[in-house]
Parts: sequence; structure tokens; C-alpha cells
Amino acid sequence: MKKLFVLIAFLFAFNFANAQQMALGVGANVFMPMGTFGDVVGTGFGGNAKFEYKLQPGLHLTGAVGYLTFSEKEEGFGWQYSVIPVLAGAKYYFSKTMPFYGMAEVGMNFASITVKIPSYVIGGVTYGGGEVSESGSEFGFNFGAGYELPLGKAALDIYAKYQTFEADANGINIGVAYKFGL
Repeated sequence: MKKLFVLIAFLFAFNFANAQQMALGVGANVFMPMGTFGDVVGTGFGGNAKFEYKLQPGLHLTGAVGYLTFSEKEEGFGWQYSVIPVLAGAKYYFSKTMPFYGMAEVGMNFASITVKIPSYVIGGVTYGGGEVSESGSEFGFNFGAGYELPLGKAALDIYAKYQTFEADANGINIGVAYKFGL
């Protein structure tokens, strides 16, 4: 772990000399769950940050971290599901004059669920109550397309992508981000 940290620090230090080759985007997104995942969770909301490195004209390497939270679709026990995707991938810009791009990313998703357990009083004795939490990590991926609206030296990045968190947790992620640099 220490070697990985040193390597990342070295890469950042080396690349700050080439700042015109890097960009950072910060944004918000809405996740529309599909399939069996969509049967139990409502729409997800969250935010993310994405680092981009211009490898060559039209091809950028990406690193992203985000946070999405979902609530139950129908009233029940009162649970909440959240996920932190940590992804690496690439963006390919189809043209310099029209900033449309395609993207693909892979990585780990750190998920947690918290269930609120109701309490019941029977014969003056209280049963249940409290919360139970569980967390884990799963491999996931996404692919999609986007458009960057130029705003001087910045851009407004608008995108849509198909994203998976685990085998049965997937959906369409639509977002917008403010991108600094490049």
C-alpha cells in the first residue's frame, strides 16, 4: 500500500509540470436502477469527482470516485443503500470541433446497507429496535457517452452511462460536472 501511495504521489508531482494535460471534474448525478435492483430501490442521488490525463489527442485516461445513496422503493423496515465507486478508465473524443466522447471504466464499488429494525412492546417488554449495517465490495464497470460544453478554459460535462455495482445492481447514471483544466 505504501508503494502504491508513493507511485501515485510521484505521478501527480511529475504531471503538475504538464498541467495543460490534466483536468478535474466535480459534479452531481442521478441513478435510475434497472431490473431486480430497480424493484427494491428508488432513484439514487449522488456526486463524484473525476481526474483526467490527456494521453494523446482524443484519448484521456480517467480516475473517478463517487457516492450514491438509494432509499427503499416502498415503505417497509426503513433501510438505506449506498455505494462508493472507485473507477479507472478512458474517454475517447470523436472530434476536436464537436466534443462528443465515449467512455468506459472499471473498478471496485464499496457498498453498505443499513436496516432500521422496528421495536414492539408486548406485555410491557420491548422487542427489537435499533439498526443493523452490512458492507462489502464488488467489481463493477460502466460505459457511456457524453458531451462537453466549452466554458472558456473550463467545460460543462454532460453524460449518460450504463453502470453496474454488483451482479444484480445496475442502471443508468445521468450526470453533469464542471470540468477544470485541459
